[in-house]
Amino acid sequence: MPKAKRKVVSAGKSAAKGKSVPEDKVVANSESTPKRKSKSKKEIRSKDNPELNITVVIPKTSRRPPFFFWTDPDSEGGFLSPWYTCPFEYGGDRYVSVGQYITVRRAEIYRDRKSLDKILLATSEDEIKALAKNIKDSPISEWVKNRDYLFHINIANRRKFLYSDQSEDLLNRLAKLGDRELVFADPTDPHLGIGLDASEAEKMGRKSWGKNAYGKSFEKLRHKIRNPISPTIPPYPCDTG
Repeated sequence: MPKAKRKVVSAGKSAAKGKSVPEDKVVANSESTPKRKSKSKKEIRSKDNPELNITVVIPKTSRRPPFFFWTDPDSEGGFLSPWYTCPFEYGGDRYVSVGQYITVRRAEIYRDRKSLDKILLATSEDEIKALAKNIKDSPISEWVKNRDYLFHINIANRRKFLYSDQSEDLLNRLAKLGDRELVFADPTDPHLGIGLDASEAEKMGRKSWGKNAYGKSFEKLRHKIRNPISPTIPPYPCDTG
């Protein structure tokens, strides 16, 4: 029985090969089958992640002594602050600072659309911080534990330094600091910063410092600048927090 079945199939195939197919049907089939167009790399690349053209070189230096920075835009390290005014775009929205972006993402994750819209319209650090306190079901103690907290800090810092109109100036200023440990000395924020000002931090010692999540994000930024096409993300150094 198996052999007979094979013969029938074979005979059917040979008979099909022998049949002539009308020419108009062949043309119709070829025309109805669309040709696949291969997308260029530019088309595939997300609009939010254009190709990087980094020319700045960050010298390899010692991590000591740590470099303290705070929110004063006129201070030496003021440009590093998450509240430094540096407009950038992401996901179709425009942000005036890293701090605004992080706060918007917080409202989005906790599904408070009303607060999100207000934060997007805000322009000052004080106004954004005040609105952040009203985000529903989002105590700061829970937000800093959210799995997306550090992710969005890194995204925002990358947008500011690599994709804003101020990128060239910011990168040149960052390069002058080499590999020094960057510490966000904000006495009001023990999460993004260390919860102490610079003088208190030096007096009280490293064990008294907060998490410095924003300061640590510069390690990933430096890695990206030195390795623009590398998919790997280095771990945070263990200097603080």
